[in-house]
Amino acid sequence: MKTHYDIVYLTNTPSFYKVNLCNEVAKSKSLLLVFYGYGDEAVNTALKSDKDYNFDYIFLWEGNSAKRNKFSCFTKLLKLMKQINCNKIIYEGWFVPEYILYSFISPRAKNCMLCESTIYESNISGLRGFIKRAIINRCSTALPSGIAHKAIFDAMGFKGDIHITGGVGIFHKPERVIEKDKDSTEKKYLYVGRLIPCKNLEFLIERFNENGKPLTIVGKGELESKLKAMAKENISFKGFVENNKLPEVYKTHDVFILPSRTEPWGLVIDEAIYWGLPIITSDKVGCSNEMVITPQTGVTFELDNKDSFNNAINDIENNYKLYRKNAIAFDFDERDRNQIEAYFKI
Repeated sequence: MKTHYDIVYLTNTPSFYKVNLCNEVAKSKSLLLVFYGYGDEAVNTALKSDKDYNFDYIFLWEGNSAKRNKFSCFTKLLKLMKQINCNKIIYEGWFVPEYILYSFISPRAKNCMLCESTIYESNISGLRGFIKRAIINRCSTALPSGIAHKAIFDAMGFKGDIHITGGVGIFHKPERVIEKDKDSTEKKYLYVGRLIPCKNLEFLIERFNENGKPLTIVGKGELESKLKAMAKENISFKGFVENNKLPEVYKTHDVFILPSRTEPWGLVIDEAIYWGLPIITSDKVGCSNEMVITPQTGVTFELDNKDSFNNAINDIENNYKLYRKNAIAFDFDERDRNQIEAYFKI
């Protein structure tokens, strides 16, 4: 471990897309990643001591982050920060006690808030709003993921520098071969993700029970039995599919749907677009501006609005060639460069 870093990044758990992004940033800037443990999320990746990373890293807690001793983590963080110097400290997460406390110790000029939550699900009033305002007042810089994330800082009157990253990380991009003229008469729809309440899958199944179109649901979760009991024969469930096998799933479907009630970003949309699928999302999905509306890779619908959802289906099917062409043409290399450069700007 060095004694000086350009950036110290205080984050939660090591997701594969975060590790990929930091590896790229660390090609030009010295970077120390600080984790507070591992989580149960499928996106978590085990960091290997025998692998060469461009960044250094340390765990404040070895094991399950949900069971960590916060006092022990904060003590270890204090000890760490006394041993090193840095130009900038990135804080990820509004309500991580260890990091919040340290933001009041560290000079404001060094502090940068990375925000992956949107204005849609973020409470900026009451006690939570008070805490968020106190935190951002301790920061001179902000790195919101997109427009819906920047809106939090705008609503709270943040006066510092803001650099939109345009993403939450860099996902794995295996070599791809895409059928550009794909235009099957009957479109096959796809959902990939956890089967939990915030994904709004009961609404999705009700709509497909009505329209009779083929829908595939990939994933596991607490609602699995209930959803299967609701679904008609046009809806199939594939269970959990490993990430390296998902490309084959994407390539055998035509349209991707994410109907979430709340979704800070929605990295699965990035993956679906990479494989050339037009997108339908609710208007509460964090990446909808950057990944769907602006590049015209698909359409959004008003949350829980049946008519709006049906209009989105009709729009996708009537303009399928346009949306698919735009999805295939989406420049992920440029998007990744913009993410990396946002970190350089701080």
